Amino acid sequence: MKKTTLLFSIILLAVAGANAQTYSTAIGAKFYTGGGSVGGLNIRHSTAEHTALEGSLLFYSGGLGIEGLYEYQAPIEGTEGLQYFVGGGGMIGFGTGRYNYYNNRNSTSFALRLTGGVDYKFADAPIDVSLAFDPFFYLAPYSGSNLSLGIGIRYVLK
Repeated sequence: MKKTTLLFSIILLAVAGANAQTYSTAIGAKFYTGGGSVGGLNIRHSTAEHTALEGSLLFYSGGLGIEGLYEYQAPIEGTEGLQYFVGGGGMIGFGTGRYNYYNNRNSTSFALRLTGGVDYKFADAPIDVSLAFDPFFYLAPYSGSNLSLGIGIRYVLK
């Protein structure tokens, strides 16, 4: 684990000086694996050269969630259209079902979110794909965590 963290840190430092983003706004879908079936509509908007906001309307077994993330982004040198991102935010979930462990009544859940991964914009098409490590840290009405892999595909608007 220490070697992986060190390697990831070195890669981040090596590419932090690069500057250019390949698109400003894209909409599409995002899916999470690892904790059940979670997926939904997604939008990602670059607010500045190295920052982006990402939001999702998520659907899962018996519920609905709203997610918001703030991300630092930068290109990976030597690979046109490929950039890395790291960030965090939160999620609020509504409903019953798999993520309501204590009872079978309606409830609202809150989670902190972290994210880190890569994003690729195809040069010849308005398509963007992403792959990220996306842990959820649930705070209420219960506590716990879920380590997920996030997969996104979006249509680039501009």
